[in-house]
Amino acid sequence: MGWAWVWRWAPALLWFLVVSGLSSEAFSAEETGALLLPLLQWLFPGLTGAGLEALHFALRKAGHVTEFAVLTLLWYRALAWGRSGWQGRAAAVSALLAAGFAAVDEAHQAFTVTRTASVVDVGWDVLGALLGLGGLWLVLSVRGWSGPSRGYQDGVGDGP
Repeated sequence: MGWAWVWRWAPALLWFLVVSGLSSEAFSAEETGALLLPLLQWLFPGLTGAGLEALHFALRKAGHVTEFAVLTLLWYRALAWGRSGWQGRAAAVSALLAAGFAAVDEAHQAFTVTRTASVVDVGWDVLGALLGLGGLWLVLSVRGWSGPSRGYQDGVGDGP
């Protein structure tokens, strides 16, 4: 295992750890609310308590979408390494990895004190994965960009 492996897989593995950390008790709705609700109240002084709670809820769901979009794109990057253009198999595997991890992540939350498992949150995670891949596909299709040939960037990698 050399630097090429690290360059290829480390971003996905590190982000996987970040997502795992975000599903811990330290990031429960109560914990994030203690930090975000005063900030949101300061930013939007005219919002009612219910409005602030709704915005907090929306930000938490946007977090699900964002973190899984990034995770899926990093998995795609690693799986499509050395190939240019849209890689359907890498996209499918990335989406399946995201869905599987989302399910395991929510099951883990069922065993924590301050978190709850939710099939709906798995849906938000999968939506993020699909939006990330859809955005990548759109960029590659519209711009006709085949992408860099990974593996030869800055002399790093093992080539296609």
